[in-house]
Amino acid sequence: MELFESVPLATLTTLKVGGTASYVALCRKNDDIEAALAFARERGLPWYVLGGGSNVLAPDEGFHGVIVRALFEGMVFRNVDERVEVEVGSGIVWDELVQESVERKLWGLENLAGIPGLVGAAPVQNIGAYGADVSNTIIHVDVFDTSSKKVIRFSKEQCAFSYRDSFFKHNPAFIIISVCFSLSVKDAPHIEYPDILARKGQGSTLTTSKEIAEVIREIRSKKFPDLVLVGTAGSFFKNPIISEETYAALRAAYPELPGFPQAENKTKVKVPLAWILDHILHLRGYTKGLVRLFEKQPLVLVAEHNATATEINSFADEIAAKVKEATGIQIEREVQSL
Repeated sequence: MELFESVPLATLTTLKVGGTASYVALCRKNDDIEAALAFARERGLPWYVLGGGSNVLAPDEGFHGVIVRALFEGMVFRNVDERVEVEVGSGIVWDELVQESVERKLWGLENLAGIPGLVGAAPVQNIGAYGADVSNTIIHVDVFDTSSKKVIRFSKEQCAFSYRDSFFKHNPAFIIISVCFSLSVKDAPHIEYPDILARKGQGSTLTTSKEIAEVIREIRSKKFPDLVLVGTAGSFFKNPIISEETYAALRAAYPELPGFPQAENKTKVKVPLAWILDHILHLRGYTKGLVRLFEKQPLVLVAEHNATATEINSFADEIAAKVKEATGIQIEREVQSL
């Protein structure tokens, strides 16, 4: 275990805000996690698992405890019948896994190209983009159980995946150390998402998983700000899932409001929050102090240099209130607070 003292949380999160963490423990094996938790326990300190920090809002007052970073390494590919299973350590950068898979001409992760963060966080949030969710490819997740101090394997079913949610999001005592994915060797393109179809119509070649991944990275680069210049966690809010009745009422008022019926629940419809923010509330680029909704994608919250977590929280609450007042929809944050 590598232990660091008094680490600015702004350096550990992509929103680039927050005070100081008392300690940060880098863990690359099970013994490291045990040592980090023992260190916290001996001093009566809380602990929190943090990956790449791409979906976390750190508080201005900092974290008086131990930040545990499970940076397990390794990426092993195995041929299994007509598929390939890949076991990946929690500390591997997500997009490096995507790139390695498409270089091997495998299918399953290409629509998730360009998402920031580490592999260990992917199941927690059940990351998704452009019509794909990571849960579609997961076989099992290995975790370190902080209670028994043993490694436990969770099947896909036990992970309880749903839209941007999972068992792990509500049970932090289980620290993810590796994830196993099942990828296809056969062509399996999913290019139904409007942005991807638009690129196809413009002449982009989308016949291989690598080409699809490259196009999606290009699309994302135009929708998200440069992390070198500003802080952001990408999409700050979840797209709301509402009843058919609520959707019908909104469509009566806003006939062009898109809606996507949910396969797992035919009575529910997912609506794009970006459309509501843009076309109903006209909040594209809306700015207050050092925080704004990105002018190219209003679902993305941007924090300028020297912004604070307090400002971000206040701004996000204001946006939620505006959506509630205009549509009756209570939106939820995708970003978690440390």
